[in-house]
Amino acid sequence: MKYRILQGTDLKVSAICLGTVKYGVEMAEKQAGEQLDRYLSLGGNFIDTAHVYGDWTPGERAKSEHIIGRWLKQSGRREEVIISTKGCHPDMETVSVPRVTPECIVKDLDESLQALQTDYVDLYFLHRDDTSIPVAELLGTLEERRKRGKIRWYGCSNWTLPRLMQAEEYAKAQGIPGFVCNQLMWSLAEINREGVADKTLVLMDSDTWQYHRQVGKNAMAYTSVAQGYLSKRIRGEEIRPQLRAQYENERNEQILRLLKECGLPVSKISLAYLMQQPFPTVPIVTFRTEQQLQEGLQSADMTVPEELMEALDIIKEYGNGQK
Repeated sequence: MKYRILQGTDLKVSAICLGTVKYGVEMAEKQAGEQLDRYLSLGGNFIDTAHVYGDWTPGERAKSEHIIGRWLKQSGRREEVIISTKGCHPDMETVSVPRVTPECIVKDLDESLQALQTDYVDLYFLHRDDTSIPVAELLGTLEERRKRGKIRWYGCSNWTLPRLMQAEEYAKAQGIPGFVCNQLMWSLAEINREGVADKTLVLMDSDTWQYHRQVGKNAMAYTSVAQGYLSKRIRGEEIRPQLRAQYENERNEQILRLLKECGLPVSKISLAYLMQQPFPTVPIVTFRTEQQLQEGLQSADMTVPEELMEALDIIKEYGNGQK
């Protein structure tokens, strides 16, 4: 397993982050615990969750965080892992009502710490944004929590580029770290924005990519294998309508032609492509089986040929400010 230190932090993380959105929903607690153990045994140390994960099903709230917390207590392995979690997502009952306020930051963070059975979170994200709230209020609250030792570092998820730049300017003016990482929807497959039902999700685009390259901002990519779209296409599997709506486009046809020509494993190439970006990028991946976990982590040791990287970047129009 390869590791990297996220720029501007002391966080040495494994090249692939384990996504836990399915814990307690599609994956039972026993299986989740076994996956966590196996992930660590294979060299992983970076776990991503969120306070809202699992709230769309009946029963225990914050299912993913609670399962991880019980595993941490039972295993005694808190110091071996770097935990990323997110707060201030809208309530499932009122998803159109933003909850990104200083008060919600304090509430959600304290509840996450309790669920995770830990005194601190290594990397804490605001799960959404509310542009009506000044960045000064949000970063001020996060910085206060950092100084209290409840957060080591903090970042943003699903923030637009203009708001991300505002936050960067404020942090520099105040002499504080600010957002050290940006978590957004990103994969090798090109996403059709109109096909994404949740309009509060923010996708990597050419302007944002250019910004990350210029300032060296750390990125974490969710939906990093595009729900298997490219792999399924290569295998000739039927693609369900929702997935077609999100990923059926000419750029992906060009990407598929390149992948067929190179003959390399598509799932591994998809992750390796993200890991070889010119700024620190960590893909978040969820695995259903141990075989998927093992094969996915092997991609950390794969190198995408330089000419293939260049061809893929040309298709995705990275670096030229256009999309």
